[in-house]
Amino acid sequence: MDENNIKTEPLASEMYEDLKKATRFREKIIYILLIVVGVLVIALMATNIYHIHQWSQFETVVVDSTEGPANYVEGENTGGIFNGTGYSSPETGRTVQGDQS
Repeated sequence: MDENNIKTEPLASEMYEDLKKATRFREKIIYILLIVVGVLVIALMATNIYHIHQWSQFETVVVDSTEGPANYVEGENTGGIFNGTGYSSPETGRTVQGDQS
């Protein structure tokens, strides 16, 4: 038997080297996962900002629904639906049932 081919490294040293390799591998995996989580957080923020931007393109209307059907409180009435009494032209010559005037 050739004595030059026999390992002279003790078992504890070999186990320590394997442990160091395993630790380096775990550290690499942790760094990769942290990068993936960071990319996902950035993507979530980007989609949130895009969503807010898209919804801000719509006109916001404030309505008052305390009495009866909902009515516009502010802004132009371009939707064609308004149940209020102050914005229509008064009709002359007709009496409305329940009108006090």
